[in-house]
Amino acid sequence: MRSKLAVILLAMGGPDSTADIPEFLYNIFSDRAIIRLPGGAILQKPFARLISRLRSKNVAAHYSHIGGGSPLLKWTQLQARLIGEHLQREFDEVTCYIGMRYFRPSIESAIKAAVDDGYKQLCFLPLYPQFATATTGSSFAVAREALKSYPQIEATFIQDFHDYPEYTRLLESYIESNIQPGETLLYSAHSLPQRFVDEGDPYVEQVKKTAAMSAGKREYHLAFQSRTGPVKWVGPDTVVEVKRLLEDPQCRLFIVPISFVCDHIETLYELDIQLKELVGAEKGARIRRMPMFNDDPNFGRLLAELVCAKVTEYAGK
Repeated sequence: MRSKLAVILLAMGGPDSTADIPEFLYNIFSDRAIIRLPGGAILQKPFARLISRLRSKNVAAHYSHIGGGSPLLKWTQLQARLIGEHLQREFDEVTCYIGMRYFRPSIESAIKAAVDDGYKQLCFLPLYPQFATATTGSSFAVAREALKSYPQIEATFIQDFHDYPEYTRLLESYIESNIQPGETLLYSAHSLPQRFVDEGDPYVEQVKKTAAMSAGKREYHLAFQSRTGPVKWVGPDTVVEVKRLLEDPQCRLFIVPISFVCDHIETLYELDIQLKELVGAEKGARIRRMPMFNDDPNFGRLLAELVCAKVTEYAGK
């Protein structure tokens, strides 16, 4: 397989500094694909601006615990480099670009950069193992809208890799090499409003399949974190489940963030700091978390293989 290929890595994005938090929150709350604020589409953006201002101070306090900004872009840039190195063995020319859904660099700017660099074949690779309308689906919608301005472009989209054997084997190897004897395995996934599941979103079932495939023969529990807003969310809630399990004084937990691939606010603050504060010092001392893939070359390699397989499949049609 010898040709030119641009890979666009898709992720949620995060504020580079506390000064960026109002803009980041506004971008999230403006998206009716994930949050439907009262008043309909016309009032969505005014409400989003108000809510982002009201919540910025509290969110900034969270980010202050992890250095003042999100490390997501840093890890994504490192993975982009690793993926590109692997793909150079298969393509005459390849470049990996980054498109963040709710912050910079944007998906639209990544597409424009690839086109300006002369690429006509694009592969969109979301860094979400499981497909959710609110994450991958929302990013794909933005990408497809932007691609209308470039009719000459051939684009392929990788939906998910929740059951990709190389991915689940890598996740299992992380569990096996880090969990300690006697620890109870608990997967924690980002939650989703229940209405998405009711409307047919595959995310929760894909999370369950990833857990089943990566746990091996171990018994495990599954819970969901990052629930916000006055809507019904998929549960059980991670904090509630952790408190329940740790009622047993002999229980020690090993938490695996199953819907994330690198460190950011949900791992570094929500699980490492906030969770332990909410359950109390004694119980918090019995919690450990699995390290994330971050810049692991093995993760970059399996993603590159995933891209190759998708591009080959597309070319064969």
